[in-house]
Amino acid sequence: MMVPKTKEELEKLISDKVEESLQLEYKGAGALQHGDKEKKEIAKDVSAMANSAGGVIIYGIKEYDDPDRKHLPEKITPIDRIQFSKESLEQILSSNISPRIEGLLIHPVALYQPSEAAYVVEIPQSNTAHQNFADGRYYRRHNFESRWMLDYEVRDIMNRSKHPIMMLEFIIERSVHEVKRDPLFSVPPFIDPISTIYS
Repeated sequence: MMVPKTKEELEKLISDKVEESLQLEYKGAGALQHGDKEKKEIAKDVSAMANSAGGVIIYGIKEYDDPDRKHLPEKITPIDRIQFSKESLEQILSSNISPRIEGLLIHPVALYQPSEAAYVVEIPQSNTAHQNFADGRYYRRHNFESRWMLDYEVRDIMNRSKHPIMMLEFIIERSVHEVKRDPLFSVPPFIDPISTIYS
């Protein structure tokens, strides 16, 4: 999926009413706090996406409160970079998720004021299971939410690199070819000798 990296691309998600999915989640600015509860939730959401199909979490876009539009983006809610920096988010993720998620990227998106930003967290699908240190659980994305995993699900993720799912795709094409014969080398029609004798 496209990873938004500009204010205009974030605004387009809102104007196009792009709904949350297995690989896209919106979080308002209030989700980024330094409290233990918020740190646990941040680690849960990010590790769950890595344990699933990977994807993008956008901190700085609020969903509608209305249940009928719950998973649609309502508006940009700027994050104060001074109060909560990109480094703060990196620190929370590195100290609360084990093992560290390789290839994870945080893209700060400049907004209306120099001190305002949204953080777009690009999360790759992982080849191992990531644990949330805050509560000792493993999580994965299920539809629009993160839920804790059963033992077989954890083992399934840990076996991704040992037993990768391979998909084979092929196309069968049927074509008709006209064969042109050279008159000098043409083959005479087949003659049945038995029918010739008794005719």
